[in-house]
Amino acid sequence: MTVTRELAMVKAAGTRRRRPKLGPAFWSGAGILTFILILSAWMSFWPLQDPFASTGEPLSGPSATNLLGADNLGRDTFTRLALATRTSLIISGAGALLGAVVGTTFGLIAGYVGGWVDAVIMRVVDAILALPAILVALVVGVIVGNGPIPLIFALGLVLAPGFARVMRAPVIAMRERDFVLAAKLSGVGGSRIVVEHLLPNVLTPLFVQFASVASQIVLIEAALSYLGQGVQAPEPSAGRMISEFTRFMQVQPLLIILPSLAIILLSAAWNLLADGLQDWLAPRREPAFSLTGTKQSPSNKTVRRNTAAPKDAVSRNTDTEESQQ
Repeated sequence: MTVTRELAMVKAAGTRRRRPKLGPAFWSGAGILTFILILSAWMSFWPLQDPFASTGEPLSGPSATNLLGADNLGRDTFTRLALATRTSLIISGAGALLGAVVGTTFGLIAGYVGGWVDAVIMRVVDAILALPAILVALVVGVIVGNGPIPLIFALGLVLAPGFARVMRAPVIAMRERDFVLAAKLSGVGGSRIVVEHLLPNVLTPLFVQFASVASQIVLIEAALSYLGQGVQAPEPSAGRMISEFTRFMQVQPLLIILPSLAIILLSAAWNLLADGLQDWLAPRREPAFSLTGTKQSPSNKTVRRNTAAPKDAVSRNTDTEESQQ
């Protein structure tokens, strides 16, 4: 096989999409969430101490009985903090899932149908996006009541428009593609086209948006619990723990530091997961194969073109001098 034929095969092969490996951001976020999930499950079924009973000296420091000390009522801080992170993890995951289901449904409908349906849905989305999520959750808490279930419904519905806006754009870009038009010409119904053809091809931004919204819910839930409108006693909550133990901060600062670190850690884990998914799902195109087996970056090509330019200039000058002679 000649070199010319090999070059022709490389050109014909073109490029192919090669998905990169999952980066450290994804594995860091997934590892933190897995650790929190395992610890929460362990403390839920086999707690080291009773989280609702006095098991140590009030406001005591870490000891063999209470690993992270005890609160003002002598309750074990470690067990209660693990249950608080469990509650935050459940609310953030369930709220983001509800928002993803509702928002994705309306985003697919608006993007595929278009016209006045798209206009109406997006105007409603804009109106809901203008409302602060904390304010909506407070109103829902006053009307329905406080607790994890009202928080999940309130935050999931108020953050669903973000999913609708994110999903609408790729659907509009893909509804005129050949495979969608072929499905229409084959007599496939609109709902089946949306579910079987469009949805699997627009899932990339959905995963990233899910992790990002879950991170927002963690912070909103902590703020509502701090205000007394979130998770109610006796169920532990990181935000309410900060609110209740502020007056004991100088006596036992761990009662404030540990719940704050739990909130930061859980929110950062969701954000790291979102960043890792975004990097992994981002489209990248690389050469299908090369003659040397190594990848050639555009910068190397530029350098070679720049280094080749002086040779051409020298040869042209030499030819000019010979012609003049």
